[in-house]
Amino acid sequence: MLSFLIRPLKVGQLFGIPFRVVPAVVLLTLLVIARAAGSEEGRVGWTALLFALLGFSLVAHELAHALLARRFGLRVLDITVGPLGGMARMEGMSNRPQIEGPVALAGPAANLALAGFALVLPAGHATTALFWINLLLGLCNLAPAFPLDGGRILRAWLARNSPLPDATRAALSVGNTIALGTLIAGFLGGWFLLALVLTIYVGWMGRMELLQAILIGGGVPTLTPWEVFRRAIKTPQKQDHTEASGHKDLERFHGSMREFFKKRNNSD
Repeated sequence: MLSFLIRPLKVGQLFGIPFRVVPAVVLLTLLVIARAAGSEEGRVGWTALLFALLGFSLVAHELAHALLARRFGLRVLDITVGPLGGMARMEGMSNRPQIEGPVALAGPAANLALAGFALVLPAGHATTALFWINLLLGLCNLAPAFPLDGGRILRAWLARNSPLPDATRAALSVGNTIALGTLIAGFLGGWFLLALVLTIYVGWMGRMELLQAILIGGGVPTLTPWEVFRRAIKTPQKQDHTEASGHKDLERFHGSMREFFKKRNNSD
């Protein structure tokens, strides 16, 4: 029974992408709606609407990831909605940081766009809920807590000048710091259990991503997070730019090596 509740089931397709839902999500939603129906207010309709808006916003978030990834030529396996949110599974993105950044940004951008769209709709409880749900989803996912979208954007930036395993560990260190702050805030604010679940989830997923980066990168991290960040903000030397420009000129030149260097010396 427990395995059935946590095993994603395919319920359809979105733009040709398999769409799956974890049965536990449906069960939890029905339990919350049933509890709302039995309360004094009896706001079952409003509770159901909130869940519908949240589900729509999560799907829009993951669909934005998936469609942009597919535009970059990546294979999108499926989109899954689980108890802790949604996830679009793709192949070949972890070792391509130049693509990971834009794809990670697409999800929060879609939510912020929906929040902006809600502002131009007629005022009402539903539009207000749509605005706040998408604003929170967009901003919270932009937090640099790897493996959230903001953390993936951070890793893509760090991986420009450092190996993928080192960039992943550096991004994970930032995520761990944010997770610890969330845990403290949850303890002080009275929502410690939720903060604990989020911290465990982010920490576990981050370590799985680090293991995957090690397998893809072919080695364990050797740089300290401080060195990774130092490399990321270091301004490229003029000499490096010149050498890179020279390589591009050589790739575009058609002729013998002697003619290439003769032409380059004359231009200098």
